[in-house]
Amino acid sequence: MQHKGFIFDMDGVVVDNHKFHFQAWMEFSKRYKFPLDAQIYRDTYNGKTNADLFQMIFGSISAEEIQKYGAEKESLYQNLYLKEMKPHLGILDYFSYLKTNQVKIALGTSAPTMNVNFTLDNLNIRSYFDVIIDGSMVKHGKPHPEVYSLCANGLGLDPKDCVVFEDSIAGLLSGKAAGCSIIGIATSHTINELKPHVNQIISDFTDPLVFTL
Repeated sequence: MQHKGFIFDMDGVVVDNHKFHFQAWMEFSKRYKFPLDAQIYRDTYNGKTNADLFQMIFGSISAEEIQKYGAEKESLYQNLYLKEMKPHLGILDYFSYLKTNQVKIALGTSAPTMNVNFTLDNLNIRSYFDVIIDGSMVKHGKPHPEVYSLCANGLGLDPKDCVVFEDSIAGLLSGKAAGCSIIGIATSHTINELKPHVNQIISDFTDPLVFTL
């Protein structure tokens, strides 16, 4: 295999769940009366940490307030998504393929710990990951490269030996800035929207491209 480490974003990559996050954010925006629509969500919210988003929405707020708002919003999301949750098409077979080939796997996500636990444990896929970095573990959210730099470091690899799977523009920029190879996933953005930021794009993990990496 060309790469020694494979790093996956979670929302929109491991699971195709953006419509449920959008629905939760819309309900949250109605409660707190701030503007939000599909275009704003796609352009501004995708790939960002809750801390960055709540500071954008509410201005300068405390860590306690960020935690409170985060728990409220993610409770909305989890209630919407629990009965609909499923892994992205082909990804379980791909995880098994990677493990058979003895490569290292990391999760690099802006999601809060409560959503990481919610997803990995309900799908019973935690054991696939050698390293997990979530939004609570970084000082700088995507598009800053910190999350993917930490993933590569945790795997004991140079970023240039790692490939990142990402669906958001912020995430693609983050992985690129970290020095990783990048594969775009056309879930939260269209292929045309992703094209300026990445050369290789897939819709799901049944694409033969993923077995050439």
